[in-house]
Amino acid sequence: MSYAVRTAGPEEGARLDTFLRLSGHTLLYQSSSYIALLESYFGLTATRLVAADAQHNIAAYFPLFVKSAEHGAVINSLPYYGSNGGIVVSPQLDAEERAEAAKAVHDEALRLSAEISAAAFTIISNPLDPEGDAWLRAHHPHRLVDERIGQLTPLPENTPGFEEKLVASFDDPRPRNIRKAVREGVTIRFSHTQADLDFLYEVHRENITAIGGIAKEKRFFDLIPQHFGGDGFRVYVAELNGQPIAALLLFYFNRTVEYFTPAVVEAFRGAQPSALIIYEAMLDAVRAGYRWWNWGGTWLSQGGVYDFKKKWGTEDLRYFYYTQLSGETLLSLSREQLLNAYPNFFVVPFSALKS
Repeated sequence: MSYAVRTAGPEEGARLDTFLRLSGHTLLYQSSSYIALLESYFGLTATRLVAADAQHNIAAYFPLFVKSAEHGAVINSLPYYGSNGGIVVSPQLDAEERAEAAKAVHDEALRLSAEISAAAFTIISNPLDPEGDAWLRAHHPHRLVDERIGQLTPLPENTPGFEEKLVASFDDPRPRNIRKAVREGVTIRFSHTQADLDFLYEVHRENITAIGGIAKEKRFFDLIPQHFGGDGFRVYVAELNGQPIAALLLFYFNRTVEYFTPAVVEAFRGAQPSALIIYEAMLDAVRAGYRWWNWGGTWLSQGGVYDFKKKWGTEDLRYFYYTQLSGETLLSLSREQLLNAYPNFFVVPFSALKS
């Protein structure tokens, strides 16, 4: 079967989201709301490649972002804090048709890359889609590969006793952390308000600055209510005696909850408010029918981060950054030059730089 490839516009967002939900493994990052949020945040327009059959049924979808700078254009699927990208193929097709549909949108992406003489083209695979990862490894003409550990907690079904089943999947000290927060009198609520987003941002900034990291910008949090309805995100807030002491931003799409931005007031860290937030939010997610809690990617070198997530009953699902390079220019730059020229985009693994 042959497929025609075209570029879809944002007005097709609802149809593309319906297509994405045909598969149980699609994540937030390719959803129309998240793509629109990134467009607003970056001031860029996404390229949404769609392959369709003769009856105009969508067979494959491949969203991309292009960032141009003095060292050349860089393509990501997808940019911003490890957003998983890649090609989504209809599960209703047979194996041969899936391969043909993936090739159709990928060929068009390679043509666009050549047309703009892209210096680098990175596709980030989906930890829940091993078939898609294998296809990218075999067909994307990559020179560099970077690896991450996707850590996801499988959520139980909403059946009697699921609360005990969920807690039983955690390792110590997580159950003790949860019980301590309850004893301390910590209470949990959630909202979609700008006030709670502002609180989350301020505490997040303090937390990240204290460890020498780079916090997400305030403008990103301000844009969230403009692109997501109440079913797309929640800000969970922990309070003690009516005072907010911790918060967590979660996004929701298809069957997966995305653990996005945590924050805790340092003086109250010992009361374990974050543990109770996570537990209560997981219970709500089970009741709403979600099946995965995605903690996001962990670098192989991040042992402490890996151990924190692992104690929440996670499964390890690896995913990869496949980077096609054109020339040696990017490899001759410093880490700081890449970060300054291509903020929020993946360019090359820092370990591959010559300097």
